[in-house]
Amino acid sequence: MENGGVGKIIEEINKETAQKVSGIEATSSNKVNFILKHFEQLAEENAEKIRKQGDDEILVIKRQVISNAEIEAKGKIDKEKFNRIENVFEETRQVILNLSAQEKKEIIEKMCDVSDKENFVFYVDKKYANLVGNVNNVKEADINDFGVIIKSRDGKITTDNTLTNRLNILKQHKRYDVAKILFG
Repeated sequence: MENGGVGKIIEEINKETAQKVSGIEATSSNKVNFILKHFEQLAEENAEKIRKQGDDEILVIKRQVISNAEIEAKGKIDKEKFNRIENVFEETRQVILNLSAQEKKEIIEKMCDVSDKENFVFYVDKKYANLVGNVNNVKEADINDFGVIIKSRDGKITTDNTLTNRLNILKQHKRYDVAKILFG
């Protein structure tokens, strides 16, 4: 019977051990499930944060691309406006250069209209010297432009009345007016 009593004790120990093992396994399984759920929740929260950050970054990049495109477009528009304004002055140059000899002569005479003409020397490009006529104080020069450069005989005063210089002065003073006419 002793064998039976020891057997019962062993059986009881095995039963208790099995129950404890089952309890440990159940507790461990619950803990593992809790930990897994916790990690899944953390992973989902982090994934949502990462998605939100990605969406925010995409939005910022999209805004930057749009902003850069707008700046580039404005730059192109401004450049085109500048070119059109420059074309107005260049077309003015061409209109003047294509005038008749008589009209060019009248313009040069007006450019030479100063008081005390005898105290000045008028330099005209060789190409246009024939338009001035017989004036003693007119000299041919290689100024490569339509118009006249006026210098006092003592060299203290010089006035550049060439077409290029006059148009440059007009550009400074009339650019806004031309832009307003062209673009409103």
